[in-house]
Amino acid sequence: MAEGAEDQADIRLIIEEQGGTYVYKTVDRRTGDIVAQYPREELLKMREEDDYAAGSVIRAKV
Repeated sequence: MAEGAEDQADIRLIIEEQGGTYVYKTVDRRTGDIVAQYPREELLKMREEDDYAAGSVIRAKV
């Protein structure tokens, strides 16, 4: 096996639907730890707040 290939084999992708949004998680099979998640947990929590509006995360001047 190539170096690092063993680590890659221990990771799996989980796709969940939460409140009309798909959440993609990369999980370590051995530990059950979430390695990465999109959208991040912080953003999912923000969406639940009453004053959240699309574009609240990014502010840009044109």
